[in-house]
Amino acid sequence: MNAAWQIPTNWQWSTMGDVADIIGGGTPKSDQTEYFGGDIPWITPADLSGYKEKFISTGARSITRAGLDNSGARLMPAGTVLFSSRAPIGYVAIAQNPVCTNQGFKSFVLRDGLTSDFVYYYLQHAKEIAVALASGTTFLEISGKKAAQIPIPVAPLAEQRRIVEEIEKQFTRLEAGVAALKRVQANLKRYRAAVLKAACGGELVPKRSNWVETTLGAVTEEKVLQAGPKGKSKFIYVDISSIDNMTKRVVRPKTLSVVNAPSRAKQNLTIGDVLVSMTRPNLNAIAFVTFELDGSIGSTGFHVLRARDVNPKWLFYIVQTNNFVDVMCKLVQGALYPAVRPKDIRAYSFFLPSKAEQKQIVAEVERRLSVVEELEAVVKLNLDRATRLRQSILQQAFEGKLWSH
Repeated sequence: MNAAWQIPTNWQWSTMGDVADIIGGGTPKSDQTEYFGGDIPWITPADLSGYKEKFISTGARSITRAGLDNSGARLMPAGTVLFSSRAPIGYVAIAQNPVCTNQGFKSFVLRDGLTSDFVYYYLQHAKEIAVALASGTTFLEISGKKAAQIPIPVAPLAEQRRIVEEIEKQFTRLEAGVAALKRVQANLKRYRAAVLKAACGGELVPKRSNWVETTLGAVTEEKVLQAGPKGKSKFIYVDISSIDNMTKRVVRPKTLSVVNAPSRAKQNLTIGDVLVSMTRPNLNAIAFVTFELDGSIGSTGFHVLRARDVNPKWLFYIVQTNNFVDVMCKLVQGALYPAVRPKDIRAYSFFLPSKAEQKQIVAEVERRLSVVEELEAVVKLNLDRATRLRQSILQQAFEGKLWSH
């Protein structure tokens, strides 16, 4: 076969169909209760979502012998490499004991000459190769025939073991660094919350007796014009997916044509508007409309707070506090589309300082949060680098270039 990339001369290219038996899976009839709850582990792609371990012994559900016999599932031996073949393609784990799967897998029962660990790491590296072999309209899926065509570089057994050992040594160091970065990220999130709590609770600037209790409704316009993109051929549209929940900024606005305008595109936005998502689980989708977004159209999934005789940035920080979000979470209603009612948002009460103090506090909050944002950007940059480094380690490994450091 044609080489996918250059490998050492003592390695050889093969395909997964040449080095393994490829086993599909199946699901017993869900209305037959006697098919479920047995002692046979049954794995689905959902069991591998967010799963970080190399080995898996059981899934969320198990089946009985009758369920196995009356479905397309097949019991596979320990050491089988499980590879999700749809929704999504590319989850990988090694069976720690005999297991079966649903139809969302093409699993590899390896023949002599390959270790499960080597194939486990290789398939992580070869995910895009597998995706390129997939087909489908509703969702991509890789068939057993196509899974057999996935190329694999086969190193001598001793070399496979050395490569796996080196991958795991380098991944251990990398994961320790990632864990440290995530601790910093969590600490910055806590500090951000503490700054907002202190600002709105009168701790950044001493709270005085002239602070008055009010509500969001009392200091904002009662209704924001809902007209939509009238008289325009194209318009900028802001919906919940447009917001970066970490930075509270609109980072992914959409340019749409009026002809294809969604029914929710109805709120005309202006500078200083505060957007607050009303839908769960996106209650932390909050943003401030800057001059670049003046005249854009907002989704009706937002409640728009338009300041009236109050600093709009003060409102922006009020709705970011944990107290506001916690209160809104308790007021969510609806089973099909759980959401907070606009009147409940407007009824939220808080203490309001004088305009001079609002300006002073907002300036102090922005000074402190600017430092947080700089550090968060550095952390994110390094987490992204860690992801790329992981792929680089795998690439070197399967080019025969990974040596001990």
